[in-house]
Amino acid sequence: MKKIIITNFTDPVCSWCWGSEPVLRALETHYPKQIEFRYIMGGLVDDIDNFTDPANGITGGSDGANAEIMSHWLEGTNLHGMPINPEGFNLFSKEYPSTYPQNIAYKAAQIVDSEKADAFLRRLREATFTEAKITSDKDIQIELASEVGIDMGGFIKALNSGEAEKKFKADQAIGQSVGVAGFPSFLVKSDEGRQILLRGYKTLAEFKEIISYLSDGALTPVKVKPSIELLNELLEKHPKLALEEIRQALGFSNKKDTEIWLETYLKEGSLIKETLGNSYFIKKTPSLACDMTTGIC
Repeated sequence: MKKIIITNFTDPVCSWCWGSEPVLRALETHYPKQIEFRYIMGGLVDDIDNFTDPANGITGGSDGANAEIMSHWLEGTNLHGMPINPEGFNLFSKEYPSTYPQNIAYKAAQIVDSEKADAFLRRLREATFTEAKITSDKDIQIELASEVGIDMGGFIKALNSGEAEKKFKADQAIGQSVGVAGFPSFLVKSDEGRQILLRGYKTLAEFKEIISYLSDGALTPVKVKPSIELLNELLEKHPKLALEEIRQALGFSNKKDTEIWLETYLKEGSLIKETLGNSYFIKKTPSLACDMTTGIC
């Protein structure tokens, strides 16, 4: 079976990386077992006092950046549809001026448990964009790593030893070597080694075109039909899914139809809704059984 590797050059605090999550979910369902996803950390903000993005109105440094960034994020959510919660947002400060710590934390998670590292990256994003957590704080990172079942001792050691930081710098070098200049960027590569670097947010339709081109038409998307079985399969891998993720992953054409379809399962209690910011997440109703991975009952 032919496969495509999509290397996602990203930062846990990049809003359009967060906005790309629904497209990644759709790629999972439209190309089942045919796409391998990899993550390379890029480092969006070294120091907020030296960071400016005039095109998006971000010039305020640590004193004014939070309000400017949130304004930009709320504007973006109208396009990408992922939840953004402005309440209590105070990510940047003199004490926490950078997004590099979040990138380094992902590399620490990867060192300790590569299978759970991507779940940790997702929790970093959720905590940043919808829970107003200061995810550059090591205590918060440790808390989130614990939530996804990463060994605490190993995680703290990787953070404090400098090993994770070295791997983050290596990731930055990889990005520079292939010409990454902003986030998100996606390096899409075929089995034969043909590859194209995509810069910025891309739709599912754009990815389909590139995948078809690189595979000479051999890889075609399956026709996705909404089913609770498919949604449950996704929720096993991604315990919380935003409405827009479900819409794209299950092939709905609009938000209203998605919500009508979900309402049956919300009413019967097999799914629950978690409202955050301007939208909500869908989760499975918790069972009374204990999770053998995390040790949580």
